[in-house]
Amino acid sequence: MATMPDPSDPSEQTCSCGSNVLTRLRCSRCGKPICPRCMVASPVGYRCPECARGPRPAVYNPSTSGLVKAAGIGVVVSACLGFFWGSYPSWGFYMALLLGFGVAESVAKASNYKRGPELLALSMGCVFFGIVVSRFTIAQLTPGLALGLLLDNPGDPFLRAVFYLRFIPDMLFMAISLAICYVRFK
Repeated sequence: MATMPDPSDPSEQTCSCGSNVLTRLRCSRCGKPICPRCMVASPVGYRCPECARGPRPAVYNPSTSGLVKAAGIGVVVSACLGFFWGSYPSWGFYMALLLGFGVAESVAKASNYKRGPELLALSMGCVFFGIVVSRFTIAQLTPGLALGLLLDNPGDPFLRAVFYLRFIPDMLFMAISLAICYVRFK
C-alpha cells in the first residue's frame, strides 16, 4: 500500500514536477516534493501546479452518455446539412455557415451546453463528415463536374476553370465551418 510522503520529513527529494532539482519543500495539499521554480503560492501555503490549478470546472466535464448522444446527433445533423450543401453547391457560403452553426449548436444542446476539447474534436469531426457528404453529393448530382470526367479530359478549359475557381472559396467555406465549431467549444 502506498503512503503519502510525510511533509515534515527533512530529507531532500527530486521535484515531482519534472525538474531534477533536489528540494525539501512539499505541497501543502498532497505532500509531493516541489522546487521553488514549480511552487505556486496559495493562501494556505505552497502548492504543486496540479493542486494549485484546482478541479476542472463542471462545464468542461461532459459525461460519457452526453458525448455519445452528442456524437449521434452531430452525425445526423452533419449528414443532412452536407447533403443539402451538395444539392445547392452555389450557396457555398451560406451552407458552410449552416453546417458550422447547425453542428455546433446541436452538439452543444445534446451535451447540455458543455465545452472542452472532447466536444471540440467531436464537433469538428462531424463538420468534416458533413463536408465529405457534400462532396459526394456534388459528385453524384452533377456528373459533368465529377473528378473522373476531369481525369478523362484534362484539357477541357471549362472543367479546369470550374475546379480551380471553386477550390479556394470551397476551402475557405470549409474552414469557416470548422472555425465556428472551434470558437463554440474552445
